[in-house]
Amino acid sequence: MSVKKYDAEKPNLVNSIVCAIDILGFSQMIVDSCRDGYGSNLLREINYLINKNKQCIVPNKYSQGKIKVFTDNMVVGYPIDDDGEDELNEILENVSEYQFNLSLEGLFVRGGISIGEFYINDDIVFGPALLDAHNTESTIACYPRIVLDDKTVKRLKKYMDYYEIAPQHQLLFVDTDGQWFLNYLNTIFKFYRECNNEYEFERIQIELLLRHKEKIEEMLKVYKANIRVWDKYVWTANYHNYFCDLHFPNEKHLKISRKMLLSWPREISLKDF
Repeated sequence: MSVKKYDAEKPNLVNSIVCAIDILGFSQMIVDSCRDGYGSNLLREINYLINKNKQCIVPNKYSQGKIKVFTDNMVVGYPIDDDGEDELNEILENVSEYQFNLSLEGLFVRGGISIGEFYINDDIVFGPALLDAHNTESTIACYPRIVLDDKTVKRLKKYMDYYEIAPQHQLLFVDTDGQWFLNYLNTIFKFYRECNNEYEFERIQIELLLRHKEKIEEMLKVYKANIRVWDKYVWTANYHNYFCDLHFPNEKHLKISRKMLLSWPREISLKDF
């Protein structure tokens, strides 16, 4: 049986796993940078970061996955062979790593994942799975999270039923609104290859979580006066704190203070005039 792929010569819809990703606040970054005279610098920085980190999404020449980037948006498609479990696992792990890497640079993303008919080449992305993934990203994700749509969750539950402890279990969390989303901080457990011992492994994990914490705290301060955007980073902080409680309960310094996540009223003072 031939491996399914996106044929550049004869475009044809292929049953696929599709992820649509958007960088939070990117439009405002463009406006601010061009107004303040550093637009070209931002362009070069974003271009470097996206090109550097997108390599983890399609990690080798044998993968049939394809990527298309336009401005602050990215679409990733993996054609499905057999029952699709391998492809779904690959996109969950690789997109999580991409999301994690960008978060350490202060770029937080939201996205949607769907399953269905899809096609991608150098010039076009097309198909209902793209529309479903984009709709999930734009109307359901809301926060810096990559959400699986109902079709994807249904498919994933079938895979997970095969196992006593499913390999996908650590890759996902369920939010208070019932949405399944990528647990991208789980990426820190992939760095064991770089470590010589268990102590070194934990040291790297803690350093990465501290960097993630610092970037969230930075965003909370920047958007303190913009409650709509600030609330998105409150969500991210709560996710960060939950992950730390789950895996590093004794490392209290990893957590973001609750004082930063609440709105505190006060009396009017001279500084208000």
